[in-house]
Amino acid sequence: MKKILLNILLLTVLSTGYSQDKKNVLFIAIDDLKPTIGAFGDDYAKTPNMDRLADKGTVFLNNHCQQAVCGPSRASLLTGLRPDIVKVWDLKTKIRKQRPDVVTLPQYFKNNGYLTYGVGKIYDPRSVDKQQDQQSWTEYTLPNQLRYPEGKQAPALSYYQNPENVKKVRALRKEAEAKGIEKKKINKWVQQRFKPAFEKADVSDDAYIDGAITKQGEAYIKALAKQDQPFFLAVGYKRPHLPFAAPTKYWDLYNENEVPLAKFQQKVEGGYEKAYHNSSELQGYKTEGLDISEADGVVKISEKGQRQLIHGYYAATSYVDALVGRLITQLEENKLDQNTIIILWGDHGWHLGDHLLWNKHSNFEQATRSPMIIVDPSQKTVKRVSSVTEFVDIYPTLADMAGLPVPTEGLSGKSLRPLLNGSEKTIKKYAMTQIARGKINGYSLKSGNIRYTAWYDGTPRLKKTLEGCTLKAEELYDYKADPLETRNLAKDKAYQKQLNEMRALFMEFFRNDRTYQSHSFGAINGTKTDWKTAAEARIEKHRKGDVKLTVLDKKGKPFNGKVKIEQVRHQFRFGGVINTNLFTSEKKEIYQKTFLTLFENAGYENAFKIKHKRLYDKRHQQITPFLKENNIPLRGHALVWEKTKNMPKDIQQYVNATDTAELIHQLENYVKYGLSEYDVVEWDVLNEPRECHVVQDLTKQNSWAYWFEYADKVRKNKQVKFYLNENKVISAPYKVADKNIQFHYKVIEDILAANAPLEALGFQSRMKQHIKPEDLYARLEKFASFGLPMLGTEFEIVDSPYQKFTEADRAQITDEAMTVYFSHPQVEGFYVWTPFGENRKAFFDLDANPRIEAKVWAKKLEEWSTSLEAKADKKGKVAFRGFKGTYRVTITQNGKTYSNLFQAEESQNDIKVKLTDLTN
Repeated sequence: MKKILLNILLLTVLSTGYSQDKKNVLFIAIDDLKPTIGAFGDDYAKTPNMDRLADKGTVFLNNHCQQAVCGPSRASLLTGLRPDIVKVWDLKTKIRKQRPDVVTLPQYFKNNGYLTYGVGKIYDPRSVDKQQDQQSWTEYTLPNQLRYPEGKQAPALSYYQNPENVKKVRALRKEAEAKGIEKKKINKWVQQRFKPAFEKADVSDDAYIDGAITKQGEAYIKALAKQDQPFFLAVGYKRPHLPFAAPTKYWDLYNENEVPLAKFQQKVEGGYEKAYHNSSELQGYKTEGLDISEADGVVKISEKGQRQLIHGYYAATSYVDALVGRLITQLEENKLDQNTIIILWGDHGWHLGDHLLWNKHSNFEQATRSPMIIVDPSQKTVKRVSSVTEFVDIYPTLADMAGLPVPTEGLSGKSLRPLLNGSEKTIKKYAMTQIARGKINGYSLKSGNIRYTAWYDGTPRLKKTLEGCTLKAEELYDYKADPLETRNLAKDKAYQKQLNEMRALFMEFFRNDRTYQSHSFGAINGTKTDWKTAAEARIEKHRKGDVKLTVLDKKGKPFNGKVKIEQVRHQFRFGGVINTNLFTSEKKEIYQKTFLTLFENAGYENAFKIKHKRLYDKRHQQITPFLKENNIPLRGHALVWEKTKNMPKDIQQYVNATDTAELIHQLENYVKYGLSEYDVVEWDVLNEPRECHVVQDLTKQNSWAYWFEYADKVRKNKQVKFYLNENKVISAPYKVADKNIQFHYKVIEDILAANAPLEALGFQSRMKQHIKPEDLYARLEKFASFGLPMLGTEFEIVDSPYQKFTEADRAQITDEAMTVYFSHPQVEGFYVWTPFGENRKAFFDLDANPRIEAKVWAKKLEEWSTSLEAKADKKGKVAFRGFKGTYRVTITQNGKTYSNLFQAEESQNDIKVKLTDLTN
């Protein structure tokens, strides 16, 4: 299903003043990619697209990761911190558990006015939250949101598309279910029995997950080309990580009998045993016919097996190369290539049999050396950099290249811009990589052609000094003399000078390059900010406009005198939901008067649901004069509610009938009646589909989309806007939030995929737990991705098992919720569900005495209203900046007062008001 991305035309994050003269960033991450790339000197590799990218930019030939493990490498790269600082050394530790205040690379761009979008593997998912570090992204496409070609399901076990393998996986899953294996443990059970290390399948590129990732990346690029804000787009590929799965055509690029085998397949002379591992990652795959044996702590694989694996690695690399080419082409076709920085990197190297090693997880050159290509569209010459660089350098480099303030404190790396522009040939003394073997930690420094690795016992990574740690071994390699690392030179007297120099560099690193500093640079323009500062910046940008008002007298000449300007209505809809029973009671005048103090828009409570049409017909006639007199628009609630007990009684009988056509027909009659007879500006066409989906279940079709299609067919007034209204999404308690958000997101996707006229999103805002304001905003951002107007429809604070609220809680939550909704550029209004009532969730009691929520609401309305007195100049002009909405301008001339209304609804408003147009 297509993903709707119109939000990018409207979406903004913070008001920082940056515009599209800032360079965009395309950030391409490739899992387990070593420099098996033509541009890096591998003549056997067929990588024309990465080579094309290299021809346009700079190739970093001596670049190194900080730890040759996916999670730690990416955690280090994306925070700009060395592993001992970010303290992520494994595949289970969360970045923000260790460093909750860290500002990540995409988050830094987001905080400085960029749209940040991601798809695929950027962070290792085990290092971040389920939203792939929610703070980092304007939008992130999760794996379950990817779309595959028609007739193709997502790859089996995420990897396999060969029909025979898919059939095998499905059979094993059925066997597991029959054995009563827990659902969440079935995949693991299957993979213990069947998990090939390689696969070729005669399928299209998009049948595998990396093809689906590319398709989403292309869609993002097309949409981003239409907006004015700069973007940071991250696309992360999962191949050539095991299993080496790729379409057959990429396997056919290579002859298995000709693939290059590792030249040095033994342990280093004079080496250290802890430097090796048993390639457990590869051994975790169950591959029929792959001959693997283990001895002396390493594995041996038959020549045939080696050729199969290496063939697969190159095929998977060429597959990803083709996908990278599609991204580059998409940039060019959308004319973004001249203003977009491109960086391509593989998260670490990979052993293909050298030193009897497979996978990564070592400090040898084949694991630490990682490809990196950077393209700067303003770069005049193509370059190849041979001096050492590291992944921690990416963060400050991209900030520097994009023209953002370069963080000078708190990061471990340096900007590579001097290397890119040729002003310097080298900018640092060494690149550092580390690995752990239990309590023994190995730190490996590459400087020029020399690598030095120091192995210390006592878990030094946890300590500030080496006190209590014991040096267990040293390694020294000279790649000019011995490029294959065949001999440890640490005890060679001819290398004593180099050994001492590298020891000194190691001590310099250990003492000085492992200190954490607060990330104060992660704020707007370098100024530390919090959620409220950010919200206020958005309010200033999106809720205010500049007004040039010209007042003319009766003769059309400029009025030069005192002018009073008072805002009487907001563009943003501050609304309340009317209890029709109360508004037709003996106290109706009290309620009406009080209602007008806080609300400019209205809806009806349950009396307005379509099943109560008779009640509506009766009470609405009594309330209509009040609404019209005060120019209060009315919204319609729950045109269709797929819940049996909420259906009209005359329709409930059809729910259990086998003929669902009659059920649909009867509901259609109510839809048609509502759209014909109700005097409203908008309808919640569908209400609460997450919990209420009886019709959807009975018909076995997308009836949700159908209701919008039918409503559009029968509506007479095309100005009536169609909403989808849902509960427990934006204000969902944390325990259920992820599940509810994912479900509702899919509902919207399905409706839009059917091209149904869903025109706006309503979110019930019933607070049963204090949701942090930054989380409220992040949830709104999630749904802003559809590019539709949004509305807070039912705000109230309700005591629940999640939380019992104090008066202070209620004041705080009201302030926060109003501020968050008002600050979001796509939100058009915020409605209170219970203005009057007996219990604590009401804003006023039944005698119209205000509770704390009403007092806070009134205070915020006053804060967000503009009133002023000014003297018009000789040309009759008054200039001011104020909140968007309707204003009353008042003047006094010859002892008479004249007054009338004008609207300031745009960012720039040039308005003329003739005195003859004003009424006494």
